[in-house]
Amino acid sequence: MTTDRLAHIQKRLAKVRRRLLEHPVYGEIVDLQSLRLFMEYHVFAVWDFMSLLKALQQKLTCTTTPWMTVGNPEMRYLINEIVLAEETDINLKGERKSHFEMYLDAMQECETATTKIDTFLQLVKDY
Repeated sequence: MTTDRLAHIQKRLAKVRRRLLEHPVYGEIVDLQSLRLFMEYHVFAVWDFMSLLKALQQKLTCTTTPWMTVGNPEMRYLINEIVLAEETDINLKGERKSHFEMYLDAMQECETATTKIDTFLQLVKDY
């Protein structure tokens, strides 16, 4: 991607990015209890992002055998690069974990209840 193209994209996203950074939810997290409450529900958004990413990977790349080229190679690269980072990043201990697993670890470190997400994931597995 050229520098001009990147600058154009950044300019187009600047207003939306600023709105996200100024979102009122950040002002609501004022102590450990409010952080725990936020994490208890935000973990569903983290899981949902992972699910959406895998759906994109399935639609825009080849995830079956026999392997075949699918779609635009730049799109395949982008999606697979994001999947690689999201599924196998390295945590502060040097361990490979998904960002979802890291989020669950952070919840445990903050003593945030994981009952809701654990129950949900078990229901999904059992479905």
